[in-house]
Order: sequence, then C-alpha cells, then structure tokens
Amino acid sequence: MKRFGATRIRSKKMDDTHLFLMRLHLLIVMVKAKLKGYPAGDHRKEAVLKNAAILFKTIPKINSSFLGTNSSSHLFRERVKLLSVMTTAIICEDNPLGIHRREAVIDNIEIIIQTAFPRQKLSLFHDVLMAA
Repeated sequence: MKRFGATRIRSKKMDDTHLFLMRLHLLIVMVKAKLKGYPAGDHRKEAVLKNAAILFKTIPKINSSFLGTNSSSHLFRERVKLLSVMTTAIICEDNPLGIHRREAVIDNIEIIIQTAFPRQKLSLFHDVLMAA
C-alpha cells in the first residue's frame, strides 16, 4: 500500500527554551513591523503585549546553554527584559518614540538577534503585517 502525505521525520520534543525562542522571534518581528509603520490593530496589540509580559516573566527560568560561550547569559537576559519593556512603550503608543529611543530599540534587537539567532535572517512578511 502506498502512503501519501508528509514523510515521517524524527523531531525533538519542544521544551521551554524552544517556546521562549519562538516568542522572542515573534516579539522581534512585531516590534520591527511597528517601527516600519505597519498597522497594529487591537488584537495584534493585545497579543504582542501578552507575549512581552510572558517573556519578561519566563526569562529568569530559561536555560541559556543555547547561547554558547561567546556571550554572557546575564546580559542577554537583561536585553530581553529591556526589549519587553520597550515593546510595551512602543505598542501602547502613549509614549513618543524619538530618534534616540528608536535607535536604542533597533540596536538592542540587533544584539539579541546576533546572540540568539546567529544563523537566521528574521524577515517581515509584508502581506501578513498589512492586515491589522
């Protein structure tokens, strides 16, 4: 009998570190989208704010062995905390986002990307982000 569909592959079980990295990836993409002027509707704002809060709460519990030996896990954790706080300020739109604050957010994101996702290119999906 022929088997149709996707081939079976061996996959690892997802753990807290994988979930953390996926949430971090999503947060970075959404902040970059907001900085580039993509619309953020109420549901997207709520989802990003919840994601930022969850990241802020879970960062102390994350095993940082995925970082390797080149970076300090303490600095990485502090940068992720800072990003989650900055995200709240950016998404809420109550605080003005000047050129210096924008540059600080972008610099923080770039350092986090270099640390957590050294071989990946995080890209924005124009068609998805235009639908608020």
